[in-house]
Amino acid sequence: MIPAIIPPLTSLTVLVTRPAPQAETLAGRIRALGGVAQVLPAIEIQPVVAAPAATHYQLVIFVSVNAVEHGANLIRKTADMRIAAIGKATANALAAKDLPADIVPERGFDSESLLSHPDLALPPGASILIVRGSGGRELMRDTFTARGFSVDLLDVYERVLPTLDAARRQQIETLWSGGEIDLVTATSVATLRNLSALLTDQGRECLAVTPLVVASRRIGEAAAAMGLRGECVVAAAADDDSMLGAMAAWHARARTAILAP
Repeated sequence: MIPAIIPPLTSLTVLVTRPAPQAETLAGRIRALGGVAQVLPAIEIQPVVAAPAATHYQLVIFVSVNAVEHGANLIRKTADMRIAAIGKATANALAAKDLPADIVPERGFDSESLLSHPDLALPPGASILIVRGSGGRELMRDTFTARGFSVDLLDVYERVLPTLDAARRQQIETLWSGGEIDLVTATSVATLRNLSALLTDQGRECLAVTPLVVASRRIGEAAAAMGLRGECVVAAAADDDSMLGAMAAWHARARTAILAP
C-alpha cells in the first residue's frame, strides 16, 4: 500500500497579515497545503493620484507589486529605457502588465539586493525614476544621488492602518490565547508595527512570543527591537512561494522536535 502523502502545512495555523486581496491569495495557498489561515490584514493600500512620468528616464525602478499595480500605467517604455524590479514577485507583476523587467535580483527583494546587481550600470548623469509608495525607504535615492545620477520619485500609493472590526479582533485574540495560532507572517516592518497597534494588550502578549515568518533580516531585526521574542524564520523573499517554503521548513522542524524521543 502506498502511504498517504501528508500536505506540508497540515495542522499548522498561520495568521496572514498581507494587505487584501494579497492576504486572501496567500491564505488560499496555505489551505491548499493542508494548513489553516486566519486573515488579518495589517496594512491597507490606497492609491495616490499621480501624473504620468513626463521626463525621459534611462532606468525606472518598481519597488513592490503595489507599485506595479498603481504605477505601471504611468510609464511609457522607450527603446533605451531599462526597467528594474526589486524582486521576483514585482517582476512577475510587471510581466503581467506587458512591461517586462530587465533587471531583477537573483536573491532578496530589498533595496540592497537591487543596488548590488551587476547589471545596474548607468552612464554618468543618467536619469532614474523610482516608482514606490509614499514614505518608502530612501536608500536607493540616496545611493544613486551619491553616484551622480538624477533621481525622481513617483509615489503611487500609500500604506495606511486598516480599520479592524472589534469582533474580528476578539475572535483572533481568543484563538491566539488558546494556542491556536502557530505562526505570524510579516513582509514589512510597517506590517509588524501596524499589527501591534491593531491588537489589544492581550493580543500583543501573544504576538510577543509567537514565531514569525518574515521576508528579510531587516524585518527580523525590527521585530527584536520591538521586544518580540518568538523565533524568527527568514524567508528567501516576500513572494508567496518563498513565504510558504519557509513555513513548511519551520513546520517540518517543529514536528520532528515533537516526535523526537
